[in-house]
Amino acid sequence: MKNYKHKTGVTLVEILIVIVIIAILAALVIAAAARINTRAKERLTESTIALLNAALEEFHDYEYNFQGIYAGLKFPLDCNGFSENDLENELGVALGSTVSINAVDHNNMYSGCEALYFLLNMVPECRETLNKINRSLMSNKGENGQDITVTVNGETSPLYRIIDPWGITLRYSYYRNTIRETLPSAEPEQGSPRAFPIITSTGPDKEFGTADDITGR
Repeated sequence: MKNYKHKTGVTLVEILIVIVIIAILAALVIAAAARINTRAKERLTESTIALLNAALEEFHDYEYNFQGIYAGLKFPLDCNGFSENDLENELGVALGSTVSINAVDHNNMYSGCEALYFLLNMVPECRETLNKINRSLMSNKGENGQDITVTVNGETSPLYRIIDPWGITLRYSYYRNTIRETLPSAEPEQGSPRAFPIITSTGPDKEFGTADDITGR
């Protein structure tokens, strides 16, 4: 009489099936975690823009008085695309003071947000609101990691800008014209002021002007 032994081992096919199932589950978990992380960054960006908008409203209510050609503006200067020297000149005109910026590797794309934070921070009420912004979203580093500072009447401080969680500087637009690559010949009338400025983040794709841009208005 023959004896038949029952085999209890798993086959190669079964092992492969298990591996495929585990890989699918892992991919689903990773995708879900990535989406949760992205949504958390989006919410942080939205709350940061909301704080900046609140500071802008406080700035408007404070009735800060600019000097010279900017005397009629109700919100901080829109200095998008200004070089280091242009930014120095325009802030000096607006404040009626001597302004010096120390930046070996300054990026013109920073200038709009730098001017925004710098001018908002001069108003005590706005400063309290700005202090609520996550410090990880503030930077005064240039392209090569060097500190950017601003000196007004002999007093030096960091020249901060606000970045989003993806590391891209927020865009501040007060004038209706698009981002300016060179300094306009003087008057803000070349691009009429908006009723309320717009602050924009690139969103996850790190590019302005796409569907995932995040803006407060």
